[in-house]
Amino acid sequence: MADRREAREAWDALRPVGFLHGLDEAHEKATLTVFDGLDRSAGFKERSFGYTAYDVLESQLDRVFGLGDGPRPAGPVVRDDLNGSPGWRCGRFRVLLKRHEFGSVRSIRWDRGSATKQAVARQPFRDDAQLALDLPGVPRDTPGVVTLVLAHSATQEPLERELFLGRPRHNADGGPAWYWIEPLTTAALGPDPRRKLVEPTLPLWNDDEADVPVRLLRPTSIETA
Repeated sequence: MADRREAREAWDALRPVGFLHGLDEAHEKATLTVFDGLDRSAGFKERSFGYTAYDVLESQLDRVFGLGDGPRPAGPVVRDDLNGSPGWRCGRFRVLLKRHEFGSVRSIRWDRGSATKQAVARQPFRDDAQLALDLPGVPRDTPGVVTLVLAHSATQEPLERELFLGRPRHNADGGPAWYWIEPLTTAALGPDPRRKLVEPTLPLWNDDEADVPVRLLRPTSIETA
């Protein structure tokens, strides 16, 4: 079984700063945008949804993290592409995108993917002895950076989303597609740290409270000597 220390390290580093919640937010917005804009009855096929979902998710991620043309990043996330493949980095973890067939995230064949994705799947992993091979035309990854993959998918009817973050494994041997993989669901992510609750300031008085009853006292006579 693969060492899951890296999965915990990534989760502990990325969740508290809202990076994982940002991934989920961008995927939800992208999914709704694509399904609102493309109609199968108008002739759009699965390939159209696939390309569009990938492009729109890229744009939404830039918006969520305050990146792209013009704005300067306001948080810990920077744009960090790899060999032309869109990427976002937070700390030492970079994330690339991979769309998969709904329900088949664990059946991805990385050895049949692009040269960049194959190189990412060949990254050295401390619990695996396979070598990181140099592929023609693909630069070696940035020293000290671990590249993960955000696997995304969705269905229109019924509307369902799948979103996973994991470390891909070059599975030409027919073995597992991931060293580790974690679902990014509402239950798994918990409260969004980017939206901290602000305690309301209580007024010194409240007009809704009932007035304190006041009773008038009759003056008493004072006897004099």
